[in-house]
Amino acid sequence: MKRHDSIIRAIMTLTACGVVGACATVEDAPRGDAAYALVPPAPAVGMDHRIAPDDVLRIQVYHEPGLSLEDAQVNASGMVRMPLIGDVPVAGLSAGEAADVIAGRLGERYLVSPQVTLFVKKAVGRRVTLDGEVREPGLYPVEGRLTLSQAVALGKGPSRLANLSQVVVVRQVEGQRLAAMFDLGAIRKGEALDPEILPGDNVIIGLSRAKAIIGGGLIAIPALATGFIALDGN
Repeated sequence: MKRHDSIIRAIMTLTACGVVGACATVEDAPRGDAAYALVPPAPAVGMDHRIAPDDVLRIQVYHEPGLSLEDAQVNASGMVRMPLIGDVPVAGLSAGEAADVIAGRLGERYLVSPQVTLFVKKAVGRRVTLDGEVREPGLYPVEGRLTLSQAVALGKGPSRLANLSQVVVVRQVEGQRLAAMFDLGAIRKGEALDPEILPGDNVIIGLSRAKAIIGGGLIAIPALATGFIALDGN
């Protein structure tokens, strides 16, 4: 709750900053300890995760092993195929909601008060973007918890000429697009904490590439440093 309140206060301050025109460029993104204020704890998969195409599910129907599935993959249309009832639309639903839909279908014709549990085994729909001075930029799935150094490793590591002190993380928080800068070199030496990267994050190595991706937008600076920097126009 305290972290949530700090996010709201930061956004309110940023709004005031936009009114008075107190703006700076991406170089002023918070660094060091201040940057870690941008990194909230990662939600557990299955709590607020919405099922997406290619996700892999475990579906268990109580006392009905023949109807249970260990590795049920959601197809491109957002459907999962179940014995007896065929394709069931689950994309966009939480695990609990999808279990209720499946139980409802089974209860219509085949079972009396079926009990269904559903677990997201592999949330392929959760991805991070790697860009900039990295060997293999692109979209990468997030399976479990992921740190910044691990995220960069997914792209085969930084390029030979990469500036490791300029790693920008762009993230959506409370509907606001925020940014912070980290020093990957210091993280590798154990001189700084390795921040957690969340699904939907955009990790950009190199300040010049970050500027190009941001599109020349300015970054608002709150009057009192809170560790948050909001990208204008979002």
